[in-house]
Amino acid sequence: MTQLSLNEGEGFDADRDEEEVVIALWLPADFPMGDLLQTCGRLSESGVCAPGYVPPPVGLYEPDGFFYEQHVEHIATTLLPDRNVVSRLAQLAQGKAVRGDEQLRIAAGLLAFAQCLNIEVEPSIAFHELAHKQGNEEAWDELGWFRAANNASPQDLLNLALERQDALAGQYSAHKDVSTHDLAKPIKRWNRNYIIALKMVELEQLAGLCPVDRVLRLFEWMHDDFMFGGPAALMASVYFAPNAPPKRRVFKDKNSLDREAAIAGIRNAAWDLTHLSEFVRRVNEEGHEGKMRYLFASFDKHLRSIAKLLIDFGTDRSGDDALPEALSQWWGRTDAERIVANLRTHIDRIQSPEWRAKVAPRQDFIGGLIDKERGTARPRSNPWTVATERSSSRTKKPASRAGWVLEHRLELFRDQLGVVASLGTCPGCGFQSLLALRRHTGNAL
Repeated sequence: MTQLSLNEGEGFDADRDEEEVVIALWLPADFPMGDLLQTCGRLSESGVCAPGYVPPPVGLYEPDGFFYEQHVEHIATTLLPDRNVVSRLAQLAQGKAVRGDEQLRIAAGLLAFAQCLNIEVEPSIAFHELAHKQGNEEAWDELGWFRAANNASPQDLLNLALERQDALAGQYSAHKDVSTHDLAKPIKRWNRNYIIALKMVELEQLAGLCPVDRVLRLFEWMHDDFMFGGPAALMASVYFAPNAPPKRRVFKDKNSLDREAAIAGIRNAAWDLTHLSEFVRRVNEEGHEGKMRYLFASFDKHLRSIAKLLIDFGTDRSGDDALPEALSQWWGRTDAERIVANLRTHIDRIQSPEWRAKVAPRQDFIGGLIDKERGTARPRSNPWTVATERSSSRTKKPASRAGWVLEHRLELFRDQLGVVASLGTCPGCGFQSLLALRRHTGNAL
């Protein structure tokens, strides 16, 4: 057994007026502490994780911090990986070699880090996303390979992470005891995020709006005609910024000549929002005094930046100047302060004792109405097919790229307005506008 001493008060913030206490932990003799420390250093360089809490002074990836929290404070940690991280974890078990894909090494190090420090990996949203795109069978198969990777030898994973080998040395098989839940069943949060993503694309393509007005127009629309979403609001605050925002990776292929690829990019952005909102939901539910902490893992620097903004802005440690300062890397200071002031107005409204959450007239209200739109588009062999996928029924193609782009943008406008308009149809009386529906149902949505 290996003895590990942790000095309370040296590297940890002890709120108690006690004498310094030395806490000794005995680890198994074969515990790979040296390799784990090297791997933690590489994970720190990659910045692959965004924490939903204030990391200890010793550092986010420092093993001593996790040992102390688990054995002294009795706090557990859960890792929430996004789709790309989960995909690479499954590929590891399948024997895929690195061959230039350094993200595979980071994934191996991240999984070894989680195994050695008893961090649970919760990939459910990632598999809902896969089932959405490729169906249940594909998701169940990859879930079996993920389970295999999650039970791989920690030393095998560490050897790959530390460049001693280019693939896992062990032979692993996909787990067959995977529960065949309907992962392709629509998630209501994704439906809402998809509508917001469509609105963002529409606002971007409207001529005559300056960047800050696009952000404020989205806030106004969410307040008046839909529902206010913090993750979407902050993503828009970065996406519409004029100073080198990471636009390319948000709506992939939005200007592609392949309209299906453009719509797929918008759906992908809705999944990014869903990963973020799930992360924030779990953090908020646990609260400051909870015994579970969360790490969001992604290779996408933009997503991690948004996650950090969400956590920093939504905690007591965030000062009044924190968010304007953060947004100022993409905006002028005046516009950043204007966005934050508008955002705080909406947040204050939501947090007011007089505020009442919008309640759907029935449980499947949003999903049912979007499904109604999908049914008019194409056969319902895929439950995720949406009204925006109507291009296959149109055979005439503009002669020029400029003509196609104009038609493509008009189609996005029509699709977005069609989906949103459908949300405003009250099954009881046939009201067509969202504003009328909100008044008719007492702000129910």
